[in-house]
Amino acid sequence: MAQRRMLSKKVTDTDAFLDMPLSTQALYFHLNMHADDDGFVGNINTIKRMIGASTDDEKLLLAKQFLIPFDDSGVVVIKDWRIHNYIRKDTYNATMYSEERRKLGVSESGSYFVDEPSTERPRIVDDTATQVRLDKVSKGKSKVSEGKVSENTTDQPTGSLRNQLTDLVAVHGFADRLTPMQLNQLLEYVTEDGMEIGVLNLALQDASNRAIRNFKYVDAILRAKLNEGVKSVADWHAGKETHKQAVADEKVPDWMRELNDKLEGS
Repeated sequence: MAQRRMLSKKVTDTDAFLDMPLSTQALYFHLNMHADDDGFVGNINTIKRMIGASTDDEKLLLAKQFLIPFDDSGVVVIKDWRIHNYIRKDTYNATMYSEERRKLGVSESGSYFVDEPSTERPRIVDDTATQVRLDKVSKGKSKVSEGKVSENTTDQPTGSLRNQLTDLVAVHGFADRLTPMQLNQLLEYVTEDGMEIGVLNLALQDASNRAIRNFKYVDAILRAKLNEGVKSVADWHAGKETHKQAVADEKVPDWMRELNDKLEGS
C-alpha cells in the first residue's frame, strides 16, 4: 500500500468543509491518512478513539457527504478520495472491500457515488393544485420548474439547499439515519415541488419531537402536506390553526351555539 497521502484544496477550502468544527475536520484528515489505496476505512471507531473524536464528528461528515457509509459492514469510503490522491500503479494495492467497491461509481469530477437503481418516490399529481411542469435541459443542468416556487429557497443553487438540508438533518438527529439518496428525495420537495426549506425543517422537527427519526415518517409527513397544498411555513401554521378551530367547534355544545347566535343577533 502506498504510504503517501495528499489532500486537495478543492475539497478542504470549501465553506462546507471549513464551517465544520475543528474536531470534525481533524477526523477527516486522519481518515484520509489511514484509508487504503481506494479510500476505504474499516476501523473508523478505532481512529475516533485514537484522536479523541466523537460520534457527532462522524455523523457530521456523513450528513455533509464527505463520507459514504456501508451500513452492513461498518466500512466508510472517502467520497472525494480520487480528487485528493493519485497513486502510481506500481505502488497501488486494491481495496480488500471489493463488495463495497462494486457498489460505487466514479463521477466525471472524480468523486465516488453510490451506483444503484433509483428508488425515487412516486410523484403526487393534484389537478386542483398549481401545475408544475419540468422541462428537460442540456446535460449538466438541473431541471427547472415553471410553476410558482418559493422565492426564498427554490431559487437558490441546489448545492446551497443541500448544505442547508444536511445542517437541518444533523440538528434534528437524523445524520446517521438518512442515506444520500434519501436526502436527494427530500430535497426534491424543494427543487421540484416548490416547498420552502422551512417546511422540511418543521417535518424533521415534528419527527424528532416524537422520537421517530426515520425517512419513511418524514416523507409521509411531507407527502400529506403536499396533498393539502402546504408549500410554505405560513401554509403549515395556517393549516394547524384551521385544524385547532375545527376541533374547538366540534366540542361546543349545540345549546351554546344557539345562545351565541341569539346574542350576536340581538
